[in-house]
Amino acid sequence: MQPQLTFDEILEYLKDRPDVTRTYQVPRGSIARLACDEAAGMREMDEAETLKLADYLDVSAKDLRGPLKVVDVRCASCTHRLSFLDFAKTAVEFGAHGKEDLRQVLTGKNGEWITIRGRDGGRPVSCAQCGNDVPRPMAGCYSEYSSSDYAYA
Repeated sequence: MQPQLTFDEILEYLKDRPDVTRTYQVPRGSIARLACDEAAGMREMDEAETLKLADYLDVSAKDLRGPLKVVDVRCASCTHRLSFLDFAKTAVEFGAHGKEDLRQVLTGKNGEWITIRGRDGGRPVSCAQCGNDVPRPMAGCYSEYSSSDYAYA
């Protein structure tokens, strides 16, 4: 397990990206201090999308610590509007995170975390509806998805 980043270290990594995309635990309150999801193109997930994510993670939707925000992009193959579920399913299927890990983070039971996109271009995402890869970068957005306890920046 990697050491927890300080807020200043987060800012440094965002200015001078590391070579490889990595996920780090960060101090409580760090996600709220970042402007991760203020970029144009981010939207708040609706209730139906939140319910699907909760069902996938085997947790009650009311336990997910929102707001859950995601880049407003559609799959080029099937026109499905991406949600946090697409990113979560891809992370589990590629072995980047386990469902239990995601459940713990998105319910706030395991502190705050940030994935910092590296110079490698970031992690892939596949459409949860058709399974096709969604091209990167996603509309040039700074963040692609976030909650009150997690951000991909």
